[in-house]
This record gives sequence, C-alpha cells and structure tokens, in this order.
Amino acid sequence: MSIVLFTHASYSQVFVEEQNINELDIQYIELVGVNSSMFGVKIKIFVDYGAPVKFMKGAKIKNSSGKDMKFNTMMHALNFMYENNWKYVNYTETIVGSKLRYVYLLEKK
Repeated sequence: MSIVLFTHASYSQVFVEEQNINELDIQYIELVGVNSSMFGVKIKIFVDYGAPVKFMKGAKIKNSSGKDMKFNTMMHALNFMYENNWKYVNYTETIVGSKLRYVYLLEKK
C-alpha cells in the first residue's frame, strides 16, 4: 500500500513597481486610493511600503509582466490584496486639495 501526498504551495506576488513586496521583511503597508475624477468614478491605487517614492511617480501595483494593474474600486484592490496574503487593519479617509484619499492599513497574514 502506498500513500501519495499532494501539497499545494501558495506563492503570492504583489509587485509595486519592480519589487515583490511579499518577499520583503515588512509587516504593514498602506493601500492608498486617490479619486482622480470629478465624478468619483476613477480611482488610482498606490502602495506605501516604506520605500522612497520617485518624483512624479507613485508606487503602483504591477502584474508579473510589469504592467500597471487596473482596479475598478477600492474594494477590488482590497480584495486583491487579501487574496495575496494581506489583511485589513484600519481605514482612514481624507481630502487632499480637491481629491478624496482613501488609506487602508494592511498587515501581512
């Protein structure tokens, strides 16, 4: 009698610019959404994980081929992060200039 065990290794990848943040020795990040439309229908998503941000360039989430990820809403981005081993901790909302800014604090699972 032989027993065969199958294991499923889950390897999550969340690229911010060229860095897979899941491989970093960090515990928390901020998932930041900025309303970029007067009508509230377009949102830009950025991640603050403590790295310096280049001038005039946010820390956007990229797919494994290096293209910017597009999210329909903040919940779309939050669900993506949850599926990739980040969990919700806290939420704040502010107005910067005339734009609404959503900030979700996430912790690595």
